[in-house]
Amino acid sequence: MVDDDGLRPPRSLFFLNELKRPDRIREWSGAPWLAVVAVGLGALMSQLDASIVSLAFPTLQRHFHVSMGAITWIGLSYLLTVVATLVMFGRISDMAGRKLIYVYGFVVFMVGSLLCGTAPTLTVLVASRVLQAIGGAMIQANSVAIVVLSLPPEKRTKGLGFQAAAQAMGLALGPTLGGVLVGLMSWRWLFLVNIPVGLIALPASMAFIPRSRHLADPKPLDWLGSALLALSVVGIMGAFSFSESLGWTSPIVLGGFGVGITSTLAFFLHERRTADPLVTPALLRNSTIRTGLGAASLGYFALFAYLLIVPFEVERGLGRGPAIAGLMLLPLPLAIGITAPMAGRFAARFGARFAALVAALLAASGTVVVAIGASAPQIIVMGLAIVGLGVGLFNTVNNATVMAAIPPQQTAVGSGLLNTTRGLGTAAGLAIGSMFFVPFGGSSHIGTVVQHAFLATSLAIGGLLIAAGLLSWRAGGADRQRISLLSSLD
Repeated sequence: MVDDDGLRPPRSLFFLNELKRPDRIREWSGAPWLAVVAVGLGALMSQLDASIVSLAFPTLQRHFHVSMGAITWIGLSYLLTVVATLVMFGRISDMAGRKLIYVYGFVVFMVGSLLCGTAPTLTVLVASRVLQAIGGAMIQANSVAIVVLSLPPEKRTKGLGFQAAAQAMGLALGPTLGGVLVGLMSWRWLFLVNIPVGLIALPASMAFIPRSRHLADPKPLDWLGSALLALSVVGIMGAFSFSESLGWTSPIVLGGFGVGITSTLAFFLHERRTADPLVTPALLRNSTIRTGLGAASLGYFALFAYLLIVPFEVERGLGRGPAIAGLMLLPLPLAIGITAPMAGRFAARFGARFAALVAALLAASGTVVVAIGASAPQIIVMGLAIVGLGVGLFNTVNNATVMAAIPPQQTAVGSGLLNTTRGLGTAAGLAIGSMFFVPFGGSSHIGTVVQHAFLATSLAIGGLLIAAGLLSWRAGGADRQRISLLSSLD
């Protein structure tokens, strides 16, 4: 049962009910954008945490006196947990309440951050990172859905642009802030810094985000489907993560791929047969959603492949230090942060299909500039900025196209699928990027050889960006359902 506004009756347990926004906020004309601000804080915090920790790996290795392989689990445990649980939390949110799960996500994330910052051993730190990641998944599974359902259709792409800009800013600020915290204070503040941010974001989310409407009917959660999806993600992403250190023919890597692929096939077979699927098969049969997710994975692949290969090019190809590498990379996420909010206006003027294709071609042209400047730092910086401009526009327009095809009752599942795609694209960018880079000479200590590998890999990334643009063109041209939005949200 729902009332005329699509709200369910209050639950008997008060902590399972979403708080209504204050009347003065709900009645303000700019109220929908306050919800976007609350989502932006979550996006900033999650991406800041993802990029801030990797800088401290050498410090953490010395502190805990463990191998480099062991210390990487501080990052892997977080990444694998987030991506493996995103769709599950999306499904729970579509039934229980998107705002409810989003708000509690901050609570879990802050508790996990506190435990990480006070961890006495590496084992406790990794376990705390898993808890932190569960909170991160609860936040990320709802971020896109809340933006989509808080804004009218004509403002939706712009809102997603601001959310993408917040993610990019978190990614850009992470290494800089991490260096300051580790250098002036302690590695523990890499995690404890999340608490003051969360104390701002938590009340903002409670006050600014509207209550959930038109939720999916409560049904038993598909635990088997959730487990198979988690095995699929962990197997494939784990294999990608270990491929560089162990080799692509390692039994562990091959076994990981085997488990991942088998679990993926079993997942889709199970989802077709179960009465209450985690992901409704009709969603992935929709060509707009299917091709849009494929395009998104290629866009994120390009972004993170550059985050992998640029430091090697700068340090080995150009003979500069890691600080210079960080500065040269900075224009990439900054350009995304600048252009992503403009994507809505761009798409409204030229159409989503054309906008996505042009954005992908712009990003691809940037890879050509990067390749041409393999021996010239200034040209590389210019090319990375162009890539960022294109990727920022492309990802925002493409994501809006995908979300426009998701029924209102499944927006959090759609949001989870997009964020899962981002995680898989990230892993592929880091792993497959090295697969292009190393055979061409990327692991060499001879500057000209590394520059050649950088040139070849940049052109390969450009080809994938063109493929992403063509996929998004196809997705934008398909028939799609439109999300209706009630004008009175509280």
